[in-house]
Amino acid sequence: MKEYNVVIISGSDSDLPHIKKIQDELGKFKIESNIRICSAHKQPVACENIVRELNESSVPSVIVSIAGATDALSGVLSFHSVHPVISCPPDKSNHFSCVDNPPGSSNSTILRPANLAKHIAQILCLINKDFKKIIMEKNQEKISKLTEADTANKA
Repeated sequence: MKEYNVVIISGSDSDLPHIKKIQDELGKFKIESNIRICSAHKQPVACENIVRELNESSVPSVIVSIAGATDALSGVLSFHSVHPVISCPPDKSNHFSCVDNPPGSSNSTILRPANLAKHIAQILCLINKDFKKIIMEKNQEKISKLTEADTANKA
């Protein structure tokens, strides 16, 4: 049985370059993911079927919703899912529909793929202690770089 399931659901295959960035960032935490393409506007039943399949699974899941413009996908996924849904729109400047979903849609929104990956690692470290170790190592690397920069720039 799989330990966890990270599913990136996109409303269009035109978002594949953005999905690749997300998968690259997830890879830095050694997190695997799979991709589904499903438009909430054009294929609402298919979207609900994907969520139903995930809800019926005993594997803990995190869903990433990738949609631009009028993001119905995040709302549909988060309303019907028992798993966390995180919106990460391909266009950071056009994210308002991710934030302003109707009551009952509980998606969160993270605009940067690197921040999204860390957040997913934080969720999954409840299941896998390796993710916790990687998070702590990456945090320490950043702190060390800042300390070095401070030391190098002291008067």
